[in-house]
Amino acid sequence: MSNPVLIDVIDDNPDIRRMLGLVLKAQGYQVRTHESANAFLKSEASSEPSLLILDVRMPGMSGLELYRQLLAQDQKHAVIFMSGESQPHEIAAANSSVPVDFLWKPFSTQQLLQAIDKGIQQLRQAH
Repeated sequence: MSNPVLIDVIDDNPDIRRMLGLVLKAQGYQVRTHESANAFLKSEASSEPSLLILDVRMPGMSGLELYRQLLAQDQKHAVIFMSGESQPHEIAAANSSVPVDFLWKPFSTQQLLQAIDKGIQQLRQAH
């Protein structure tokens, strides 16, 4: 039985995308992976509640810029930011956007699943 929440993983690192996709699918989640913010924007929009797992630092449009663009378009998503290396101003900006969580790479599966549970609760309260 799959979980009704769609999770979009947006990260420029193919190994991270593959690992997260495998872990989350094994947990029963519907998962789409995207190599960039632009690839996510070009993908078919889902009518289902969506949880985004966004890398803060990516070439081109960053995870923070994508999040701001989605807010400007009045698209509401639960967001988990992740980063392996971020500058203090990026961390402050990510945290000020009220994400579900901010995960430092490498993070454990347990940390990820706890953040996803919080995101699902946030989505349910919003709808």
